[in-house]
Amino acid sequence: MSIVPIDVGQEPNDETGDPLRDGGIKINANFAELDVRTAAAQAKADRGVFDAAAAKAVADAAIPAAALGDSVPQLINGTVPASQLPSFVDDVLEFPTLGNFPAAGETGKIYIAVNDGDSPTNPTRQYRWSGSAFVLIPSSPGSTDQVPEGPTNQYFTAARVRSTTLSGLGALVNAAILATDTALQAFAKLQGQLNAKLGKSEVAADSEKLGGQLATFYTTTMVGASASVAGMKGLVPPPAAGDQGKFLAGDGTYKDIAGSVTALSGQVAAQGSRIDALETKVSALEARQRSLGDGQNWGVYTGNRTAGTTYTNNTGRSIAVQIQWIQGGAGAVALVIAAPNGGAVDIAWGSQSNVAGGNTVLAIVPAGYTYSLTNNSGSVIRAWLELR
Repeated sequence: MSIVPIDVGQEPNDETGDPLRDGGIKINANFAELDVRTAAAQAKADRGVFDAAAAKAVADAAIPAAALGDSVPQLINGTVPASQLPSFVDDVLEFPTLGNFPAAGETGKIYIAVNDGDSPTNPTRQYRWSGSAFVLIPSSPGSTDQVPEGPTNQYFTAARVRSTTLSGLGALVNAAILATDTALQAFAKLQGQLNAKLGKSEVAADSEKLGGQLATFYTTTMVGASASVAGMKGLVPPPAAGDQGKFLAGDGTYKDIAGSVTALSGQVAAQGSRIDALETKVSALEARQRSLGDGQNWGVYTGNRTAGTTYTNNTGRSIAVQIQWIQGGAGAVALVIAAPNGGAVDIAWGSQSNVAGGNTVLAIVPAGYTYSLTNNSGSVIRAWLELR
């Protein structure tokens, strides 16, 4: 059987794991399983020791005792003594540098100069004795810096990348470059996009491309206007030598500033005369007597006016006054208008027969005149309106 783990739940004391008794049952079952496995392993180990002893007995019987340690290696403390190893095992000799090698070497042996290890400039090197000198043995380098460049497989450099031809560029495609594209695919898309742009003699059907105009429409020099023909927009014409003090006029030519200023001054003076004449006319219009209602509006003055009080029209223009009331009894309700030099006019209406009836009086008050309301009937004023 397999070892059964105890379910301990997700969090402490969350009551989602195994109950205590179930956990104890699983522990007992697991220990029983371990006992079975231990007994089986011990049986296999005992069998292995027995088989090893039997194999050793068979091997010992096959090798004469005199050959042990001589023609046949004999383990001592689990290792083979150096005296029983073949001679080539000691044929690799290590020294700090080449200068530490013996004056004369032995053929068939390898001499190692440790030097600076994996240093690109002074790495570890191997030598052999030629009979008269130590000769360097080519070995696998620690890095590519120690490998001389060959004529075919050359090193990757920035200069060589810049000079590499675009062999295998492929078909030109007018599409966006993607992060998954190779360099050649990206170049093909760039060239395809450029080829799809308008040439100088092409017309764009798409309004987003040059607005449907010829490309030359945006590169042509402007055409100046005349008294009867309008000009055409375009590039600013290049000024000639000596035109540095001139300005570009609407006819497309460069004009002298001094002469233009004189002409402009005359035009300004003429415009000034026209402005003066216009101001005179405006002043005359403003001084004229304006008709009633011109620029005036009706306003409610019921809360600001009372009967028996005299008011003066100081607006400088004629105004209109309208009063509405409910007749309270016998007696007149009069709107009295008086001139500045004396003399008053009563505009009145009212009689006993119209008690509680609605009445209205409307009059024009010239500029400078006074006006007041006489109420001899105890009437109630409903509205006092003025046009001013």
